[in-house]
Amino acid sequence: MINLKILRAYLISVGCLFLSACVLVNDPKPATSPPPESTIEIQLNELAHSHFKQVEARFQTNQSRALVFRVLSDIDKTSQWLTRVEDLQVLAVYNNHQYLLRTLLNSPWPFRDRELITCVETAFEDSLTIINIYSCSDRVPENEDYLRLQAVESKWQLRELSDSVLEVQYQTWIDPAGNVPAFIFNRELIKNTKSDLKKLQQIIEESHLSDFAY
Repeated sequence: MINLKILRAYLISVGCLFLSACVLVNDPKPATSPPPESTIEIQLNELAHSHFKQVEARFQTNQSRALVFRVLSDIDKTSQWLTRVEDLQVLAVYNNHQYLLRTLLNSPWPFRDRELITCVETAFEDSLTIINIYSCSDRVPENEDYLRLQAVESKWQLRELSDSVLEVQYQTWIDPAGNVPAFIFNRELIKNTKSDLKKLQQIIEESHLSDFAY
């Protein structure tokens, strides 16, 4: 098992090559007040190849791109804002920008708990950070205790709109497998996504760069 604290420090150190804010010792406080926490835009998109819909969401913050990237990279605390996550394990690090992740998800009765094996890739540009997450299920044998999800596509984009405003964009599609009715799954998407992102938004607004040791 890979030590998560070492991995996060490693990933952040790579990210700091592209994020100038990482050189600051203290997290600078913006002169403007942060956007309202309730400002979360969510929409569902139809996909031609699936009855399950894609979620697309966005919100803004005055926190820095470096800080938001740290919060999203803090795997130990993901379950604090992503409700169904039971456990996250980094299985392998392939290079500076790609690693293999195992995610265990709690499912409501009578459905079996789910397991995802995904590749996570991070790209840094001048004013944009992109985190792509996609299925790499064939790289790990299936566990009989969990139902393996084979189809998942997610993306985070952290885009600097100005010196003091960052837009966080989230997009995800997943096939829950196991004969889950699409109309029930789709009906819950907006409510569950908004609940999770509100918790994430609160964590972001209450965090500081000095909270992190890396």
